[in-house]
Amino acid sequence: MAHASYKPYLKMAAASGPMLLRNIMGQWVVRTLFKRTFWVQNTPSTFLLQPKQSPFRICSTEAGQAGSAESAALETESRFKEKPWDYLESEEYIEKYGSNPVWFGYRRNHKGQIPPQTTRKTCIRNKKVCGNPCPICRDQNLFLDYRNVKLLEQFICPHTGVIYHPTRTGICMKKYKQLNIAIQQARDYGLLFFHIPFISFHGQDYSNQHPAVSTTPPSPALLNKTAWYDWYDWQQPPEKKIQLMRRIYKDYLKEESGPP
Repeated sequence: MAHASYKPYLKMAAASGPMLLRNIMGQWVVRTLFKRTFWVQNTPSTFLLQPKQSPFRICSTEAGQAGSAESAALETESRFKEKPWDYLESEEYIEKYGSNPVWFGYRRNHKGQIPPQTTRKTCIRNKKVCGNPCPICRDQNLFLDYRNVKLLEQFICPHTGVIYHPTRTGICMKKYKQLNIAIQQARDYGLLFFHIPFISFHGQDYSNQHPAVSTTPPSPALLNKTAWYDWYDWQQPPEKKIQLMRRIYKDYLKEESGPP
């Protein structure tokens, strides 16, 4: 009776034997085909009994190339971060911007036909750059430093010395605050000029000898020793008003006495 109870299990093992053999042969063929182009990571033997899961992982060398490119970009950024003025003299900057300022031709994407009246607060939130960033945030090689005079001069009007408004240059408010601080530091250190309007003083503008300045003639009323206006002179009130006032304040009035 004990041998008879094992017969169903033996039949199931005999039926599943060719299937396991077929899976193992298929995996061996795949390993041999991808051996030259890809390297295969070893997996535990228990994965061979699971036909639905892939028993190997395919890895290529593209990740290594991407990592090397990122490291090179970081090295370039760190090099220009210490000396940001070198980037404005490099061939990369000249090829990208030419002789125009960095904000030339920038246009912010917006909904509708009317552009927004203010720029965005910041272009980078939680290390994520938004779409269509401002002229400074879109270029990783631009740094607002008080020593980077050529970059700061692009945001100052050469005629008035006033800093351009963000709605004209398109920079975000965070970079605009950093720009004001950098320009103020550069002026304090003497790297940027204070634009003071020049005014030429002429003596004739403050002289009273030319025909436009003369003494004002006195008015006719002063010559006649009369008041400028009629209501400035003494006007005798009507008799009815006088009688009314005397009747109201009779208890408080004193008799007029002539001179002694």
